Amino acid sequence: MKNCNASRIRPRKLAYGIAVMGLAAAMPAFAETEVEALKRELAEQKQLIQKLIANQDSQTRAIAKMETQSASGATAKGSSGTAIPGITFYGTVDVNVASTNSGFGSKTSINSGGMTASSVGVKGQKDLGHKLRAVGEVEVGFDLSTGGVGNGAVTPGVNATSPSSGGYLGNGNQIFSRQAYAGLASDDFGTLTLGRQYTGSYVAAAILGNAFGPGFFGSGATFLPVVGGMPTRVNNSVVYRTPNLSGFSGWLTYTVGSENNTSLNTAVGSTTTTDQAGSGWDLALFYKTGALSTALTSWNVLNTSFVTAGETALARKSGWQAVVNYDFGFVKLYGTLLSGKISGGNYENITRTLSESSGWSTSAAIPFGDGTIIASYSKLDDKSSLNKDGNLIGLAYTYQLVKGTKVYGSYGKLTNNQKASYSLANGGDLVGNVARPGFDPTGYMVGVNSSF
Repeated sequence: MKNCNASRIRPRKLAYGIAVMGLAAAMPAFAETEVEALKRELAEQKQLIQKLIANQDSQTRAIAKMETQSASGATAKGSSGTAIPGITFYGTVDVNVASTNSGFGSKTSINSGGMTASSVGVKGQKDLGHKLRAVGEVEVGFDLSTGGVGNGAVTPGVNATSPSSGGYLGNGNQIFSRQAYAGLASDDFGTLTLGRQYTGSYVAAAILGNAFGPGFFGSGATFLPVVGGMPTRVNNSVVYRTPNLSGFSGWLTYTVGSENNTSLNTAVGSTTTTDQAGSGWDLALFYKTGALSTALTSWNVLNTSFVTAGETALARKSGWQAVVNYDFGFVKLYGTLLSGKISGGNYENITRTLSESSGWSTSAAIPFGDGTIIASYSKLDDKSSLNKDGNLIGLAYTYQLVKGTKVYGSYGKLTNNQKASYSLANGGDLVGNVARPGFDPTGYMVGVNSSF
């Protein structure tokens, strides 16, 4: 109402002024006192207008302040609904309907995690001064089709029934199965974090090396990391990420492994483990300039256990990877090449699975309006005496409904040779073990993926 009154008063003031000047010029016989009265009335109206405008400005500032508080509260709120500075809540929900066949006949199901896994996380940071920040993050995966948490039992090693050096039993559920870490970050010196974290090799494979990313039927990022036993997420790890230096950055991971509190070979069920189980390192070097992104990675990690029927010690998983992508505008091309070994402790003569192997993939993403067409081909060459080779093809289409929300369709087929029995996987589901070696699992799905 005040805005309306102010808009009416302004033209009235102007008309009044014109009228007064006209009367003063045309009728000089007016008494001086009448002219002064008109002037006083104009002055009073001017004061009223100024007061209304001041009130309007005050209301505008108050509304802007409330909107700012509301926006900040929406990004981070505690149970009481108050804003929490430095805390970010985020997540992704993904549901799909899929039809798959792993050799037991076609199966139609409702799944969660076709394009990416469904997850919720909390990320925080606190300014410590001197360009230094305390940082931390926990992230849990879950299955929308069942409501279950996407967790598993922590590999207990020899601490299955006794506390580890950290004071906890080694057989608890892994609720924050995706990430859980804390550390320090500096704009000048990089970031140092400790906990359960991604390795640089997996980030390169899933983000830079394949147009499908970590999901869809047919993604090389869900198939090729078996080469050399590439570590993806590792427990009890230290990660150092360098700052960006002229397009270059590094990602160094070291893990102490299962943190078993014994130095002797100890039987756990049908396998044997030691205090070195799962320990090792992963190193990645990234480079980005304009439309080009590349990475070189390497890893060297001990296995978590070994079978006692012929193996004598923990095998070592090692390998290297090179990835590249280039955005031409009308198409973005991706490529991955990797090679690796699992050897030592007589592994290559007893278990032998992928004791030496290599792989490569090529893929492309073609933007088409608000949609994207994606295609990928991956090949795995098992050079061990088992000779379990496989090839994977994938097609997908995504369409962005609004920012952060996409609908998608995907098709994948994994071709196994007569000795191989690799399964088809997407972002969060496994089609299932194939019925027999040599069977080629296939899958179709349509779904929706939304991030917040």
